[in-house]
Amino acid sequence: MRLLLNIDWSFFDKEYLHEKVSAYVWFAGIILATLLLKKPLANLLMRVSSNLAARYSYMRHKETMGPMLFKPIERLLQIILYFIAVNQLSNILDEVTLKRFMGKKGKMDITLDDVSNHVFLLLFIICLTQVVSRFIDFVYYLRMGKAESENNNSRQQLLPLIKEVSKLVLWIISGFWILGSVCHVNIPALITGLGIGGVAIALAGKETVENFFAAFTILSDKPFVTGDIIKLGETEGMVERIGFRSTRLRNTDGSAYIVPNQNLVSQNLVNLSMRSNRIMKVPVNIRYGISHEALTALMEKIKAALGSLPYIQQPVDIAVESFDKDTFQLVVSYQLPYPLADDVKLPAVKREVNIRVYEIASANASLGTAPAATP
Repeated sequence: MRLLLNIDWSFFDKEYLHEKVSAYVWFAGIILATLLLKKPLANLLMRVSSNLAARYSYMRHKETMGPMLFKPIERLLQIILYFIAVNQLSNILDEVTLKRFMGKKGKMDITLDDVSNHVFLLLFIICLTQVVSRFIDFVYYLRMGKAESENNNSRQQLLPLIKEVSKLVLWIISGFWILGSVCHVNIPALITGLGIGGVAIALAGKETVENFFAAFTILSDKPFVTGDIIKLGETEGMVERIGFRSTRLRNTDGSAYIVPNQNLVSQNLVNLSMRSNRIMKVPVNIRYGISHEALTALMEKIKAALGSLPYIQQPVDIAVESFDKDTFQLVVSYQLPYPLADDVKLPAVKREVNIRVYEIASANASLGTAPAATP
């Protein structure tokens, strides 16, 4: 205490370059404190926000929200503290004139203080937008986890689109904020100009706009949901994701199809997941010369063999489809339940059916029959 009383505090009131010594001390102290305390402060804010998220969410998410928000919050704190530090030297910065020109209201000077304030404001807006964007990601994570736990396919396909729209609106608002506050653009005049130019933009991006509104049509009408298997023309696959512009399908061989949303709402689409059974066909080529009795016996044997399989539904149909030069073709049609049981795989079923049909046709080769290649 005595040491503090003996300090000549008047020294801090002295001025150097139009700035008090105390201002230089505060500048150096805040910079040093920022470098030393930025991580502890960011951790403190992260713990507070995580506790709030854990209190108001349906399950605990502290370990998830921390990594999502830590870096953006740390950068935002740095920007704020650096601005406070630089603002201690505002008198010096205000003395440095970078540009002088005549405006409508007379002579105007752009000082280093003006530039630093605008730069910090720009960085503050960007960092704040990143924090809010990460928070949107966290809310999306919460709601998607709940939708998956409740097996709510409709919400699972709607949430990604809501997240992308929210982040797009957020960055648009941030862009207008930057234009108005940092660049001093007349926002009402800009919006009016965009309204006129929006017609040209809409015409230029006609397909993009159509796909965007088609996404909302899909989400509202729900011809399919994420996880369904659909067929559009020759394209067939499972719906993985519904986006702004396109929907991603995954084929059984692992190939990914990117289909524009407009095609999904303007063309005839088959939702294979809504069917209760699946019809399969096996062609068999028969040589001419087989008697009617032998052909009838062959067809009955195939029906009996396939009908004995537990996972094949009745009826099993066999029809004559076409006639070639040396052979005519029988087509064996059978039905499988959809979806199949977990322990039954479609390739295994097709293989077993084809082998049984081949065995029966081969056993009747002496009657003038010959099996066709399996499909």
